[in-house]
Amino acid sequence: MKKRIYYWVAEEFVNRPIISEVVLKTRIMINILMAKIKPHESFLMLELNGDKNQLNDAMNILMKYGEVEDVPKMIQKDNNKCIDCGACVVHCPVKAIKTDEDYSIVFDEKECIGCKNCVKVCPTKAIEILDI
Repeated sequence: MKKRIYYWVAEEFVNRPIISEVVLKTRIMINILMAKIKPHESFLMLELNGDKNQLNDAMNILMKYGEVEDVPKMIQKDNNKCIDCGACVVHCPVKAIKTDEDYSIVFDEKECIGCKNCVKVCPTKAIEILDI
């Protein structure tokens, strides 16, 4: 199973090796998709890969040290507004947006991390991230 989350580390635990603890205790695979670490705050976007028990155990450990929120998964494109300019393709950090053979924009929801870069750069406001 794969689960993507936003993770905010509580200030008092910023210097603690939380991700290492989760990996060692649960044997789950964690991909750090994005991280912003500062002296008094830290925010990560994580992808957890494991079975149901590993995911539950990992989430319990993470919640001891901070706040967890599921990454929204649904990308919606308004085909009436989209001009297939490709601005969203260039700014997608995980290549969840591509152009197909006829140069129209195609979204891969399973790869989307919900970063909203595509929403911000779309000149026609044709893209929306839906919370589900």
